[in-house]
Amino acid sequence: MPTLRFENVSLQYPRAPVRALADVSLTILPGVVGIVGANGAGKSSLLRLILGVRTPTGGSIAVDGETPKAYRRKHGIGFIPEQPSFPAYLTVHEFLVGLRTVVGAGPPSASETMLTASFGLGDIEHTRLAGLSLGQKRRVELAAALIGDPELLLLDEPTNGLDPIAVASLRAAIVACRSDSRLIIVSSHHLDELQRIADRVVMLDTGRLGGSWSADETRDQAGSLEARFRELVGGDAD
Repeated sequence: MPTLRFENVSLQYPRAPVRALADVSLTILPGVVGIVGANGAGKSSLLRLILGVRTPTGGSIAVDGETPKAYRRKHGIGFIPEQPSFPAYLTVHEFLVGLRTVVGAGPPSASETMLTASFGLGDIEHTRLAGLSLGQKRRVELAAALIGDPELLLLDEPTNGLDPIAVASLRAAIVACRSDSRLIIVSSHHLDELQRIADRVVMLDTGRLGGSWSADETRDQAGSLEARFRELVGGDAD
């Protein structure tokens, strides 16, 4: 049951004029957590730190008391990047079976099998990855991220470029992954979608923590996630 703790976390990229993240302190508990903010607010940087591919230049991050790298080695972290990238010549079945072998995962657990079956991949399992629509690729990515049944999932702008039907399909897949022991962090500009699925929302404003609210608090205090976003950063939401 992963719990994330940020203590005064800062991140400065080499030769960058400003810090990507500045003095962020935050605790994130299991559930579906939305990360929102304007372009350049630090959303992707936050996910890179959680994944352990970046190290904070100030402060500390702990996942269940361990560094992100140590947690990832021991338990695994499911990750969907903003831009899907696949070996185009493989079929969906070949890709998922091969990836399971590469990462050394055992046979699928019952919960993993049930989840991936709900994604509707059976009809496309013999289709080459190059021939998939973007929405289908996103569902394949989510199935890949679930290999090994990790309790921490990171999704970076998963609905970008999807049509409304594909967005609804991906939403259903994410909701199906929700459990009391799993933490799903979704970075997104699609505020209406996040409001549908998120238990809690974290807002970033030019690298700083703008606030963190439960879904109920957001509705009760601001009326909607978009209204809360406008209060924080002003202007139009993306």
